[in-house]
Amino acid sequence: MSSKPCWKHWLVPLLVVVVTAAGCAAVTVQDVRHMGREKDAESLLEAWEETDQDSVRIAVLQALASLPACEAGRRLVVRQAVSNPCVDVRLEAVRALGRQEGEGVVDALIEALADPYPSVREVARAGLAGKSRLAHPALLAGAAGHANHLARASAIELLVSAARSNPDLASGLLEILSQSARTDDAPGVREAAVAGLGKLGAGGARLLLRELERSDPDAGVRMSAARSLRRLGKPPAAGMPVVAVLPLKNDTGLGDPAIGRFCEQMADYLAARLSESGVCKVVDRSRMEQARDEMRKIGQRMYDGNTPNAPSLGYFKMANQLVYGSLQRNDLAYTIVLNRMRVETLEMIPGAAATVSGYRADLEQLKVKVADRFITNFQP
Repeated sequence: MSSKPCWKHWLVPLLVVVVTAAGCAAVTVQDVRHMGREKDAESLLEAWEETDQDSVRIAVLQALASLPACEAGRRLVVRQAVSNPCVDVRLEAVRALGRQEGEGVVDALIEALADPYPSVREVARAGLAGKSRLAHPALLAGAAGHANHLARASAIELLVSAARSNPDLASGLLEILSQSARTDDAPGVREAAVAGLGKLGAGGARLLLRELERSDPDAGVRMSAARSLRRLGKPPAAGMPVVAVLPLKNDTGLGDPAIGRFCEQMADYLAARLSESGVCKVVDRSRMEQARDEMRKIGQRMYDGNTPNAPSLGYFKMANQLVYGSLQRNDLAYTIVLNRMRVETLEMIPGAAATVSGYRADLEQLKVKVADRFITNFQP
């Protein structure tokens, strides 16, 4: 004969379940906000580990944003900003990073510039803009070499905005902009670089911009180049510097005739590039030779990097600025140095120097690179 189970047999297990559930109640958003008000970092980190609710995780990140001294919290925020699969959680982590400093913060914000969601990228841009000078080195590295084209373009735009009120940053940025405009495989990056050259008033980039306006395969880049050229305007004829370009001084310690020829050819090449760029008037090479011959006849030496007699050029009324430089050698490494000086005062022109290094086999490539750098940075 079968007997029915007594209700009492079910009562005890049921009570155990109810009591257990009540003792392990899930943490709520309200709980997390209370922890934040109490600045209880340890409880916030425990809540993160215990919860599986994105709303609670977002609340934890919001609370940790106001606790910048908590290193464990900062590390958690950094990890979530770059790796959490939920876009809302990533967005809150990136927002929190904008209020924090320390190891990993700027790098995580740079990575967030490559996020597939525009909202995350915009918050990352705002966070980096707020870091000011602290973010500049990482942004320069990102603009030049980040693997993601979105991050490169955003880094360029942030740097250009900062450089408009920071001349020291501008001088180092112009080379990156010129290189990116010329060689980056992403049209968005080239367009950002071209726009930056115009915004920073890079008169030495006119030749490059004209080339891109004609030949870049992307219509957006071509239009941006045209806008930058309009922004730069025509080179002012009045007051434009008149420049004499001297052969490089051979400081390699080698008597190799090929080195001597290269030093002469570098002057010819740079003079041609300067003339094409429209940033200055360049003294014709034949007039230079005549002046040098006259100086030899009267016993004066042309400025060669060591003898400060450049004012003698003023006697011939041929130039008010002098471009000079040297080819140096250190073991197997060769360095080309270019500079400018004012003839009347013998003062070096700030920011005018350009230097590149490589091996002897690279001299022709170095010649092009140093000329690009010298002209891009050219300011009257």
